[in-house]
Amino acid sequence: MSLNRFIYYSAVVGGWAAYVAWIAAELFVLGRHRLGGAAKTILTAALVGAAVGAGLQLVSGMTNRRWRRQLKRASSGLIGGGLGGTLGGLLGSILYSTLGLPRAIGWLIMGLAIGASDGICERSPRKLRNGLIGGAAGGLVGGLLFDPIASAGSDLPSRVTAFVILGVSIGAMIGLAQVVFKEAWLTVLDGYRPGRQLVLTSTVTSLGRGDHLPLPFLGPAGRDLESEHARIIRQPDGQYVCEDNHSRIGTLVNHQPVDQPVLLRDGDLIRLGANIIRFNHRVRGAGRDQVALRDAQAGPQTPGQIPAPPPPPAAGRQPAP
Repeated sequence: MSLNRFIYYSAVVGGWAAYVAWIAAELFVLGRHRLGGAAKTILTAALVGAAVGAGLQLVSGMTNRRWRRQLKRASSGLIGGGLGGTLGGLLGSILYSTLGLPRAIGWLIMGLAIGASDGICERSPRKLRNGLIGGAAGGLVGGLLFDPIASAGSDLPSRVTAFVILGVSIGAMIGLAQVVFKEAWLTVLDGYRPGRQLVLTSTVTSLGRGDHLPLPFLGPAGRDLESEHARIIRQPDGQYVCEDNHSRIGTLVNHQPVDQPVLLRDGDLIRLGANIIRFNHRVRGAGRDQVALRDAQAGPQTPGQIPAPPPPPAAGRQPAP
């Protein structure tokens, strides 16, 4: 799945998940006269958080569609989002009733929990950071729109519209944050399912035909690959290296065999059997100058990158300035 589609699917799935949560809330929570207003708010927020969290985890794991992995991801999103919704609904009700603060604070807390669940599941600090940023922004924006929309017209249409907008806002902002704040990513150019992209958020990312990997290469294109064929490792200075995992057919970077860890540059091509993957790295701030200086000192990595020398000036002519 491409990164643009990731944002789109996150928004769409977030909206549908919130719609399903609204149906469950109407059937089992909002229609119960024995429940107080605070209890209804807390249970409704828990349902929304659980549904949206599970849905976004499924979207995040679409690069690997194995049902066991998807079930594990959905469970973590269900639990994390449900707990976040419960806490957000409780604190939002308390702050609204005692201090008069907007209920959007409760939705913000729920968004934080939904955004954090993906980073916790993959044990990735950077994905956790990006998810927290996107979840907080989506929960705040959707929460500020929730009350005006919910009270604008008749009960059912207004409420369902408010819930769907809340889910779309949280999903879109979390997906957007993961893409905007990415530093390095892979794009499959040829082989098994070209067009797939993966943001590198872990210290070590393994590539191969193993169905437990985030970007597996299956089918005929992965027949000759090892379960974990190669690794991309993030160095302490923020750069990435590629190393072969003692595979039978080896790994190529820019058509050169990888006999030892190779430092990757933006635009490098990695070949695993019949699969070609492009590596992209976006360096921000002072790190950009360090990379430029390193590249100038190291020179080109492959003979094909060596520029041809300029032709000598013709006799009797001065070279142009």
